Amino acid sequence: MENGIERIRSGIELLKPAEKNVAIYILQHLEDVIRMSIAVLAERAKTSEATIIRMCRALNFSGFKDLKLSIATASTITVQKSHNFELKKDSTILQMVQTIETHNIEAIQRTLMINDERELEKIMHQMNNARKIIFIGIGASAIVAQDFEHKLKRINKNCETIFDSHGQLIAATHLTSEDVLFAISYSGETKEIINALSVAKQNKATIITMTQNKRNTVQSLGHYALYIVSYEADIRSSATSSRIAQLTLIDILYTGIATLDYDKSVVALNRTLEVINSF
Repeated sequence: MENGIERIRSGIELLKPAEKNVAIYILQHLEDVIRMSIAVLAERAKTSEATIIRMCRALNFSGFKDLKLSIATASTITVQKSHNFELKKDSTILQMVQTIETHNIEAIQRTLMINDERELEKIMHQMNNARKIIFIGIGASAIVAQDFEHKLKRINKNCETIFDSHGQLIAATHLTSEDVLFAISYSGETKEIINALSVAKQNKATIITMTQNKRNTVQSLGHYALYIVSYEADIRSSATSSRIAQLTLIDILYTGIATLDYDKSVVALNRTLEVINSF
């Protein structure tokens, strides 16, 4: 069973203010909440039962009972905030290894926890059925986008990664309702990405976004949203973990898309491999 405590922590920034207040109360009173009814929690947290239910659904719990059960079965070890461990000037090689390992594992686990399986499945179908897929990103996000393009081309998907802002606007201008625009921006506030999304939305293209787990402009413009959980730090050891989490989600989507039309995907992969090995 998924760790409910970690799911609440990872998703808290996505909640609306009233829902966020409830989540904060729950994290501060974990043992008490397990024994509370929804009516008691509403009274203690000074909110309504409807708000609690909305919060549960926003965090992908089926209801308050599911949330309590998930909290009750959570491991006490994972409750600790291991992300506070950061690299120092005099860090040893072992400390570097342990820090990067910890951040990467946490980022992957928290990211997979906050992304709904049903949303992932819908995205796979949208991308599989698209006439054309355009990936956009700036800087490091563009590198992640290019990895996705590289994978999908191996199974003969019509896709392209566009790095520069003018090219992104041009591509967005010619998208239609048959196309998908997949935008990657960790901050969710990259101006160039927002501009391209605005144009694509006017043209009725399906928009999929991948951003950090906070409400942001890029996410608000999309039809489907994927979230990355990573704790950025001074020396940026966590900056690498956000990329690892992004690549993990991409691997999942790619595998799912390939599986939707398994036989054709295998044929395409074999042809690709044969050509590469022939040179």
